[in-house]
Amino acid sequence: LEDFKQVLVTCASVCQILQFMSGILVCEKFMKKGTSNDISPFPFVCGVTSCILWATYANLINDTALIFVNIFGALLMFSYIVAYYLFAPRKGPLLKQLLIVTSVITITQVYIHSIDELEKATSHLGIICCSVTLTFFAAPLANLAHVIRVQSSESLPFPLILMSLVVTAQWSLYGYILKDKFITYPNVLGFLLSCFQLSLFAVYPFR
Repeated sequence: LEDFKQVLVTCASVCQILQFMSGILVCEKFMKKGTSNDISPFPFVCGVTSCILWATYANLINDTALIFVNIFGALLMFSYIVAYYLFAPRKGPLLKQLLIVTSVITITQVYIHSIDELEKATSHLGIICCSVTLTFFAAPLANLAHVIRVQSSESLPFPLILMSLVVTAQWSLYGYILKDKFITYPNVLGFLLSCFQLSLFAVYPFR
């Protein structure tokens, strides 16, 4: 089982990095158009928040693979945010979101490091990470109203959602092997959310 766990975490890490890199395709799309107006920055903002918090959690449980993957992901997500900002005609909404998540990350870090008991700190941070992760998985749904209105799924980041499906399946299994509910539960729900979001491409195909 230990050998399988190592193979699984390696595969999950590689797929997770590929998922993070799928944001390049989203950025390429709005760069070609010359504007990021029809794409929500929320998935990127949620992504960088999720990565920073999970890297902190991974440090508490001493999981090297999770630490590496999430630090790498945070750097990538931040670069996507910069690209989005440069192509955004209205920068106010993005700056507001960044202000909110910066506050959330800062408050969380201060709170967690003020807890003396490692088990308690890990548990509390795990709950926070679960909440942020579910928001990250559901972030593409920020465009749901727009998708229904225009009857097209073009504004949804298909590469990001497809990779989420693969990655959440692998991390769910990894969390189950570790018996870590904070890794398992959000990834199972993330898998289901990814299935729902992919179904929108069948219901509202590109025009």
